[in-house]
Amino acid sequence: MDKILIKGLKINAIIGILQHEREYEQPLELDITMQHDLHECALSGDLSKSINYAEVCKKVTAFVIERKAELIETLAEEICAMILNEFKPHSVQLRILKTHAVTNTQGVGVEIMRTRED
Repeated sequence: MDKILIKGLKINAIIGILQHEREYEQPLELDITMQHDLHECALSGDLSKSINYAEVCKKVTAFVIERKAELIETLAEEICAMILNEFKPHSVQLRILKTHAVTNTQGVGVEIMRTRED
């Protein structure tokens, strides 16, 4: 299956359960991989047969900022559900990192994969 990739989407948002996490935005970095048949789009040149990755970035960014989730696990589930519902890929794999949460790391977070059948 073909894939549409979004690597390193940067979003500053309220995320976490600790008091300081509820008061100050944290930088997040997202990687999104959507499985979608791109054959028809490639042959026709018709973007409507694909998934507009700029629109995915816009919707995900707005969702994350507005959501102000407490758990990164919950946020990941909700983002995947939104992408599957609105953009209709076969599946979506999502990695979210809190890039400044733990010192001496590139980031900490979660990675999940969901399909329309889930």
